[in-house]
Amino acid sequence: MFSVSPLRDVDGTILRWFHLLVDVDDRKRAELELAAREREARVVLESIPAGIGVIGIGGEVEAINGPLLRYYGRTLEELRDWGSTDVVHPDDMPRMIDAVDRAVTLGQPYDLEVRLRRADGVHHWFQVTGSPLIDDEGQIVRWYALHVDIDDRKRAEEALAERERESRFIVDGIAGMIAIFSPDAKLVGGNQQIIDYFQRPIDELDNWATNGITHPDDLQLCIDSFMGSIATGEPYDYETRFLRHDGVWRWFQLRGLPLRNTDGEIIRWYGLLTDVDDRKRTEEQLRRSEAFLADAQRLSKTGGFSLRLETGEIVWSAETYRIFDVDPSSPVTIQTVLSRLDPESVLKVCHVIETARAGNGDFDYDIRLVMADQSVKHVRVLAHSKKNKDGEQELAGAVQDVTERREAEEALNKVRSELSYVTRITSLGLLTASIAHEVNQPLAGIVTNASTCLRVLDTQPPNLEVARDTARRMIRDANRAADVIVRLRALFSRKPPLIEPIDMNEVATEVIALAFGEIQRARVSVVSEFGAALPSVAGARVQLQQVIMNLLRNAIEATSAVEGRPGRIVIRTEARDAEVRLIIEDTGIGFGVDGTKRIFDAFYTTKPDGMGIGLSVSRSIIESHSGRLWAHSNALHGATVGFSVPIHPPGQAETLETDGAVAPR
Repeated sequence: MFSVSPLRDVDGTILRWFHLLVDVDDRKRAELELAAREREARVVLESIPAGIGVIGIGGEVEAINGPLLRYYGRTLEELRDWGSTDVVHPDDMPRMIDAVDRAVTLGQPYDLEVRLRRADGVHHWFQVTGSPLIDDEGQIVRWYALHVDIDDRKRAEEALAERERESRFIVDGIAGMIAIFSPDAKLVGGNQQIIDYFQRPIDELDNWATNGITHPDDLQLCIDSFMGSIATGEPYDYETRFLRHDGVWRWFQLRGLPLRNTDGEIIRWYGLLTDVDDRKRTEEQLRRSEAFLADAQRLSKTGGFSLRLETGEIVWSAETYRIFDVDPSSPVTIQTVLSRLDPESVLKVCHVIETARAGNGDFDYDIRLVMADQSVKHVRVLAHSKKNKDGEQELAGAVQDVTERREAEEALNKVRSELSYVTRITSLGLLTASIAHEVNQPLAGIVTNASTCLRVLDTQPPNLEVARDTARRMIRDANRAADVIVRLRALFSRKPPLIEPIDMNEVATEVIALAFGEIQRARVSVVSEFGAALPSVAGARVQLQQVIMNLLRNAIEATSAVEGRPGRIVIRTEARDAEVRLIIEDTGIGFGVDGTKRIFDAFYTTKPDGMGIGLSVSRSIIESHSGRLWAHSNALHGATVGFSVPIHPPGQAETLETDGAVAPR
């Protein structure tokens, strides 16, 4: 280094010049090297794809590299006092200032995420890391702040967090408990429902095989099913009972699926625990109900069926298969049904089906089945036609095997007929014996007295006084015989019965029910047309039932004897004036050539095996009730028989005691 300096006197005049030559080669080289390093550092700073800020030990901004200046769109001078600018988001500025102040004051590095304003006004997330530059003596000479744009990562993290929140929301919203397992079967998570149900932490629930939350009877199934899927990677599906936090066991269905990565490796298991306790209980109740129904059908010999009239689809219960003697594995068709019926039943069933196609209706009819061994079954059918939920017309109902009952009724009726015949013969014999016994003595007296009278008159001279006495005794014995006849006729005379208020509709209904078997066997139709709100009548219930039964049986026998036209009986009740009437109208054979002249005469009958006392007894009973019995022939076919009984007077006692005489059946 060359340096020249003047030497002056007191007047300032230059006396001489001094030339100083100093060797500064080393220093020069050092300065050049330092400048080169600074240029290199500047190049490095400018080359780094991130923002760099240089801060002095006093907190002042010494330098900012180009990428950061270009991001801000400002000069270094504008950014020296960065704390008073808007380059940092207002919400993040306090944290930024605090971090820099702590670094300068305490020498602590800082690392924080803040939003910085870009030149176009858009804020991006940056990770700002402040690191100190320390000299050889360990002193901080400046700070370097690295600004890395993490906006994409931050948005990805936020999107991931949002997806996780959505996933958690979805999982928590699932109507079931979610369990998350690691590939080695460790429980690592679950939704809120599983926490609420057990009210235990996840780490405790991980010990499900030993902590008592699984029912002991189901534990081995759970272990085998779950651990088998863990070993094979196959989904699992089974049911078990879990203990709720309040000590109640409930059934759950467990379904699990593995989550695999792109390489096909299982990275997680998801299990859905669905509460099926209500369904299980309903299924059990349904199973028991079905079992009870099957037992009831088997015991009552009643089966169910349904027929879709448009498609011909038929569904039978197990008991229906048994009644028809059809293999349960065989398909059922209309032809299957018809093949089991006798000709008359075929026509009846076809008529019912056609009627059911036309619209809604109820059906109650009997059919006969002819089995493979030619045995006959009597079956009663109750059905209803209506549209099902699909809008199709459907015939549904029940079939009951009444063969045993029908055979028992027929046997009983046969016994009744025989007993009735024996009773009539016995009654007639007793009546004959009674008449003979009662009349025999006075007749014998008359004969004896007549003989005595003749002998007295044959004497000479005749003893007229003795003849007169004998004649008087004959008259006495004749009166005795007449009294016997009067007493016997008294059995058919009016006698006051036990009187009580009677509902005529109720009594008639009971009689129809009692005669139901006879009505079915006779294959006649009985229609009841009962008057509404009939007043009670004054009568003896059993005697009125006897009269109605007698009239109904006569109508049934008269109607069943007719061929070529349908048999129909109408039972009608009505109130008129101070009495109630019951009328039975039939389409039978009528009263014959004598009409109604002798119909109520004792021992007159139009039936080959009849005794002719039914209507006579009935009239006696009705007249004993202060009523009347009548009959007349119908205009076209059959006859009409009816009777009337007075209304029960209000306030009259329930029963009136009499001498107990009851008209005979």
